[in-house]
Amino acid sequence: MVNHWTQERTGHVHDIRNGVIRECLVAAGVSGGLEISCMSDVPAGGSGLGSSSALAVGLLNALLAFRGTAPGAADLAEAACRIEIDVLGQPIGKQDQYAAAFGDWREYRFHPDGHVSTQRVPVPAGHLAEFHRHALILYTGRTRRASDILSDQKANIDRRLDQLDALKSHVATGRELLLRGDLGELGRLLDESWRRKRELSDKIYDPQLDAMYERARHAGAYGGKLLGAGGGGFFFFLCPPQRHAQVRAALDDPRQMTFSFDRHGSTVLLNTRAPALVTT
Repeated sequence: MVNHWTQERTGHVHDIRNGVIRECLVAAGVSGGLEISCMSDVPAGGSGLGSSSALAVGLLNALLAFRGTAPGAADLAEAACRIEIDVLGQPIGKQDQYAAAFGDWREYRFHPDGHVSTQRVPVPAGHLAEFHRHALILYTGRTRRASDILSDQKANIDRRLDQLDALKSHVATGRELLLRGDLGELGRLLDESWRRKRELSDKIYDPQLDAMYERARHAGAYGGKLLGAGGGGFFFFLCPPQRHAQVRAALDDPRQMTFSFDRHGSTVLLNTRAPALVTT
Protein backbone atom coordinates (compact mmCIF):
# COMPACT_ATOMS: atom_id res chain seq x y z
CA MET A 1 0.00 0.00 0.00
CA VAL A 2 1.23 3.51 -0.80
CA ASN A 3 1.22 5.87 2.15
CA HIS A 4 0.10 9.44 1.57
CA TRP A 5 0.58 11.98 4.34
CA THR A 6 -0.81 15.49 4.43
CA GLN A 7 -0.15 17.78 7.37
CA GLU A 8 -1.65 21.14 8.17
CA ARG A 9 -0.71 23.38 11.07
CA THR A 10 -2.67 26.61 11.42
CA GLY A 11 -3.42 29.21 14.03
CA HIS A 12 -7.10 29.56 13.14
CA VAL A 13 -9.82 27.04 12.25
CA HIS A 14 -10.86 28.98 9.14
CA ASP A 15 -7.35 28.62 7.68
CA ILE A 16 -7.63 24.82 7.45
CA ARG A 17 -7.65 23.75 3.80
CA ASN A 18 -9.40 20.40 4.34
CA GLY A 19 -13.04 21.43 4.03
CA VAL A 20 -14.55 18.53 5.96
CA ILE A 21 -12.21 18.93 8.94
CA ARG A 22 -12.60 22.72 8.95
CA GLU A 23 -16.39 22.69 8.86
CA CYS A 24 -16.67 19.90 11.44
CA LEU A 25 -14.66 22.05 13.84
CA VAL A 26 -16.87 25.04 13.10
CA ALA A 27 -20.08 23.02 13.52
CA ALA A 28 -18.90 21.54 16.82
CA GLY A 29 -17.85 24.96 18.12
CA VAL A 30 -14.21 23.95 18.61
CA SER A 31 -11.92 26.88 17.90
CA GLY A 32 -8.45 25.44 18.43
CA GLY A 33 -5.96 23.81 20.73
CA LEU A 34 -6.35 20.36 19.13
CA GLU A 35 -4.26 17.85 17.23
CA ILE A 36 -6.39 15.77 14.85
CA SER A 37 -5.00 12.64 13.18
CA CYS A 38 -7.03 10.85 10.50
CA MET A 39 -5.97 7.44 9.15
CA SER A 40 -7.61 5.33 6.46
CA ASP A 41 -6.98 2.16 4.44
CA VAL A 42 -9.00 3.68 1.58
CA PRO A 43 -7.21 5.45 -1.30
CA ALA A 44 -7.58 9.22 -1.13
CA GLY A 45 -9.57 11.11 -3.72
CA GLY A 46 -12.68 9.29 -4.83
CA SER A 47 -12.73 5.58 -4.02
CA GLY A 48 -16.52 5.13 -3.98
CA LEU A 49 -16.43 3.74 -0.43
CA GLY A 50 -17.97 6.79 1.25
CA SER A 51 -14.75 7.79 2.99
CA SER A 52 -15.46 11.54 2.95
CA SER A 53 -18.82 11.07 4.66
CA ALA A 54 -17.33 8.56 7.11
CA LEU A 55 -14.74 11.18 8.03
CA ALA A 56 -17.40 13.84 8.51
CA VAL A 57 -19.55 11.58 10.71
CA GLY A 58 -16.67 10.17 12.73
CA LEU A 59 -14.92 13.48 13.31
CA LEU A 60 -18.16 15.23 14.27
CA ASN A 61 -18.93 12.44 16.71
CA ALA A 62 -15.49 12.76 18.29
CA LEU A 63 -15.62 16.57 18.50
CA LEU A 64 -19.10 16.60 20.02
CA ALA A 65 -18.02 13.97 22.55
CA PHE A 66 -15.03 16.20 23.33
CA ARG A 67 -17.52 19.01 24.00
CA GLY A 68 -19.52 16.69 26.29
CA THR A 69 -22.52 15.86 24.08
CA ALA A 70 -23.67 12.56 22.60
CA PRO A 71 -25.79 13.05 19.46
CA GLY A 72 -28.17 10.37 18.23
CA ALA A 73 -27.37 8.66 14.95
CA ALA A 74 -29.96 10.64 12.95
CA ASP A 75 -28.77 13.98 14.34
CA LEU A 76 -25.17 13.03 13.64
CA ALA A 77 -25.98 12.02 10.05
CA GLU A 78 -27.94 15.21 9.40
CA ALA A 79 -25.15 17.37 10.81
CA ALA A 80 -22.67 15.66 8.47
CA CYS A 81 -25.09 16.13 5.54
CA ARG A 82 -25.34 19.85 6.25
CA ILE A 83 -21.57 20.16 6.18
CA GLU A 84 -21.01 18.21 2.96
CA ILE A 85 -24.10 19.25 1.00
CA ASP A 86 -25.15 22.69 2.27
CA VAL A 87 -21.83 24.20 3.38
CA LEU A 88 -19.32 22.55 1.04
CA GLY A 89 -21.78 22.29 -1.86
CA GLN A 90 -21.08 18.67 -2.78
CA PRO A 91 -23.62 17.25 -5.31
CA ILE A 92 -24.14 14.10 -3.25
CA GLY A 93 -26.97 12.33 -1.46
CA LYS A 94 -27.40 11.40 2.18
CA GLN A 95 -26.88 7.64 2.02
CA ASP A 96 -23.20 7.59 2.99
CA GLN A 97 -23.62 9.78 6.07
CA TYR A 98 -26.58 7.75 7.33
CA ALA A 99 -24.80 4.44 6.73
CA ALA A 100 -21.75 5.65 8.66
CA ALA A 101 -23.84 6.99 11.55
CA PHE A 102 -26.24 4.04 11.92
CA GLY A 103 -24.24 1.01 10.77
CA ASP A 104 -25.97 -2.39 10.59
CA TRP A 105 -28.15 -3.55 7.68
CA ARG A 106 -30.80 -0.90 7.09
CA GLU A 107 -33.27 0.26 4.50
CA TYR A 108 -33.35 4.03 4.03
CA ARG A 109 -36.14 6.08 2.51
CA PHE A 110 -35.30 9.58 1.29
CA HIS A 111 -38.39 11.79 1.28
CA PRO A 112 -39.02 14.88 -0.90
CA ASP A 113 -38.88 17.21 2.12
CA GLY A 114 -35.35 16.02 2.96
CA HIS A 115 -36.44 13.74 5.80
CA VAL A 116 -34.80 10.31 5.95
CA SER A 117 -36.51 7.32 7.56
CA THR A 118 -34.66 4.14 8.38
CA GLN A 119 -35.62 0.59 9.26
CA ARG A 120 -33.33 -2.24 10.31
CA VAL A 121 -33.31 -5.25 7.97
CA PRO A 122 -33.19 -8.38 10.18
CA VAL A 123 -30.88 -10.51 8.04
CA PRO A 124 -30.20 -13.89 9.71
CA ALA A 125 -26.62 -14.29 10.93
CA GLY A 126 -26.09 -17.32 8.71
CA HIS A 127 -27.09 -15.36 5.61
CA LEU A 128 -24.72 -12.54 6.56
CA ALA A 129 -21.88 -15.02 6.93
CA GLU A 130 -22.60 -16.43 3.47
CA PHE A 131 -22.86 -12.93 2.00
CA HIS A 132 -19.44 -12.15 3.45
CA ARG A 133 -17.99 -15.36 1.96
CA HIS A 134 -19.39 -14.49 -1.48
CA ALA A 135 -18.38 -10.80 -1.50
CA LEU A 136 -15.38 -9.42 -3.37
CA ILE A 137 -14.34 -5.75 -3.30
CA LEU A 138 -11.61 -5.13 -5.88
CA TYR A 139 -9.76 -1.93 -6.78
CA THR A 140 -9.95 -0.70 -10.37
CA GLY A 141 -6.55 0.97 -9.97
CA ARG A 142 -7.83 4.51 -10.22
CA THR A 143 -9.84 7.07 -8.33
CA ARG A 144 -12.17 9.74 -9.74
CA ARG A 145 -13.95 12.98 -8.87
CA ALA A 146 -17.41 11.85 -7.78
CA SER A 147 -18.76 15.41 -8.02
CA ASP A 148 -18.22 15.49 -11.82
CA ILE A 149 -20.11 12.22 -12.31
CA LEU A 150 -22.92 13.10 -9.92
CA SER A 151 -23.40 16.53 -11.49
CA ASP A 152 -23.81 14.88 -14.88
CA GLN A 153 -26.31 12.38 -13.45
CA LYS A 154 -28.27 15.21 -11.88
CA ALA A 155 -28.43 17.05 -15.21
CA ASN A 156 -29.85 13.89 -16.83
CA ILE A 157 -32.56 13.14 -14.26
CA ASP A 158 -35.54 14.25 -16.35
CA ARG A 159 -34.41 12.00 -19.23
CA ARG A 160 -33.64 8.97 -17.04
CA LEU A 161 -36.78 8.56 -14.93
CA ASP A 162 -37.46 5.02 -16.24
CA GLN A 163 -33.99 3.88 -15.20
CA LEU A 164 -34.32 5.54 -11.79
CA ASP A 165 -37.74 3.93 -11.21
CA ALA A 166 -36.26 0.53 -12.09
CA LEU A 167 -33.37 1.01 -9.68
CA LYS A 168 -35.81 2.01 -6.94
CA SER A 169 -37.86 -1.15 -7.54
CA HIS A 170 -34.73 -3.27 -7.04
CA VAL A 171 -34.56 -2.27 -3.38
CA ALA A 172 -37.58 -4.34 -2.29
CA THR A 173 -36.51 -7.27 -4.46
CA GLY A 174 -32.98 -7.18 -3.11
CA ARG A 175 -34.23 -6.99 0.46
CA GLU A 176 -36.28 -10.16 0.04
CA LEU A 177 -33.44 -12.03 -1.66
CA LEU A 178 -31.10 -11.06 1.15
CA LEU A 179 -33.56 -12.21 3.79
CA ARG A 180 -33.94 -15.53 1.92
CA GLY A 181 -30.20 -15.90 1.52
CA ASP A 182 -30.48 -16.35 -2.25
CA LEU A 183 -27.08 -14.91 -3.18
CA GLY A 184 -27.13 -16.16 -6.77
CA GLU A 185 -30.30 -14.24 -7.56
CA LEU A 186 -29.06 -11.26 -5.54
CA GLY A 187 -25.90 -11.21 -7.64
CA ARG A 188 -27.93 -11.34 -10.83
CA LEU A 189 -30.06 -8.45 -9.53
CA LEU A 190 -26.83 -6.50 -8.93
CA ASP A 191 -25.88 -7.18 -12.55
CA GLU A 192 -29.23 -5.83 -13.77
CA SER A 193 -28.91 -2.80 -11.47
CA TRP A 194 -25.41 -2.05 -12.73
CA ARG A 195 -26.56 -2.15 -16.34
CA ARG A 196 -29.39 0.22 -15.46
CA LYS A 197 -27.08 2.55 -13.57
CA ARG A 198 -24.71 2.78 -16.55
CA GLU A 199 -27.55 4.46 -18.45
CA LEU A 200 -27.66 7.40 -16.03
CA SER A 201 -24.44 8.99 -17.29
CA ASP A 202 -21.67 8.25 -19.77
CA LYS A 203 -19.18 9.24 -17.06
CA ILE A 204 -20.05 6.21 -14.91
CA TYR A 205 -18.20 3.73 -17.12
CA ASP A 206 -15.74 3.44 -19.99
CA PRO A 207 -14.45 0.60 -22.19
CA GLN A 208 -11.72 -0.35 -19.70
CA LEU A 209 -14.16 -0.63 -16.79
CA ASP A 210 -16.66 -2.53 -18.95
CA ALA A 211 -13.95 -5.00 -19.95
CA MET A 212 -12.97 -5.56 -16.31
CA TYR A 213 -16.58 -6.18 -15.36
CA GLU A 214 -17.20 -8.66 -18.17
CA ARG A 215 -13.99 -10.56 -17.39
CA ALA A 216 -15.14 -10.92 -13.79
CA ARG A 217 -18.54 -12.20 -14.92
CA HIS A 218 -16.99 -14.73 -17.29
CA ALA A 219 -14.70 -15.90 -14.49
CA GLY A 220 -17.65 -16.77 -12.28
CA ALA A 221 -19.09 -13.66 -10.59
CA TYR A 222 -22.90 -13.63 -10.41
CA GLY A 223 -22.92 -9.86 -10.79
CA GLY A 224 -21.65 -6.66 -9.28
CA LYS A 225 -21.29 -2.91 -9.65
CA LEU A 226 -18.89 -0.05 -9.25
CA LEU A 227 -19.34 1.33 -5.75
CA GLY A 228 -20.27 4.96 -5.27
CA ALA A 229 -20.71 7.26 -8.24
CA GLY A 230 -18.81 5.04 -10.68
CA GLY A 231 -15.99 5.99 -13.02
CA GLY A 232 -13.34 4.20 -10.94
CA GLY A 233 -12.75 3.24 -7.34
CA PHE A 234 -13.81 -0.29 -6.36
CA PHE A 235 -15.92 -3.00 -7.94
CA PHE A 236 -18.17 -5.02 -5.65
CA PHE A 237 -18.96 -8.55 -6.82
CA LEU A 238 -21.06 -11.42 -5.47
CA CYS A 239 -19.30 -14.59 -6.50
CA PRO A 240 -19.15 -18.23 -5.32
CA PRO A 241 -16.18 -18.46 -2.91
CA GLN A 242 -14.57 -21.22 -4.99
CA ARG A 243 -14.41 -18.79 -7.95
CA HIS A 244 -12.78 -15.87 -6.12
CA ALA A 245 -9.27 -16.77 -7.23
CA GLN A 246 -10.35 -17.01 -10.88
CA VAL A 247 -12.06 -13.60 -10.73
CA ARG A 248 -8.99 -11.98 -9.18
CA ALA A 249 -6.76 -13.60 -11.80
CA ALA A 250 -9.05 -12.43 -14.61
CA LEU A 251 -8.56 -8.86 -13.37
CA ASP A 252 -4.76 -9.26 -13.01
CA ASP A 253 -4.88 -9.69 -9.22
CA PRO A 254 -6.04 -6.21 -8.18
CA ARG A 255 -5.91 -4.97 -4.61
CA GLN A 256 -8.71 -6.56 -2.58
CA MET A 257 -10.42 -4.56 0.16
CA THR A 258 -11.17 -6.74 3.16
CA PHE A 259 -14.13 -5.74 5.30
CA SER A 260 -16.42 -6.76 8.13
CA PHE A 261 -19.98 -5.79 9.04
CA ASP A 262 -20.43 -2.98 11.55
CA ARG A 263 -23.55 -3.31 13.69
CA HIS A 264 -23.29 -0.07 15.67
CA GLY A 265 -22.29 2.79 13.38
CA SER A 266 -19.95 5.59 14.39
CA THR A 267 -18.66 5.01 17.93
CA VAL A 268 -16.42 6.91 20.32
CA LEU A 269 -14.02 4.25 21.59
CA LEU A 270 -12.17 6.36 24.17
CA ASN A 271 -12.90 9.76 25.66
CA THR A 272 -10.33 10.70 28.28
CA ARG A 273 -12.03 14.05 28.92
CA ALA A 274 -15.33 12.38 29.88
CA PRO A 275 -14.55 8.68 30.48
CA ALA A 276 -18.20 7.68 30.99
CA LEU A 277 -19.31 9.00 27.62
CA VAL A 278 -19.48 6.41 24.85
CA THR A 279 -21.64 7.10 21.78
CA THR A 280 -22.79 4.88 18.93
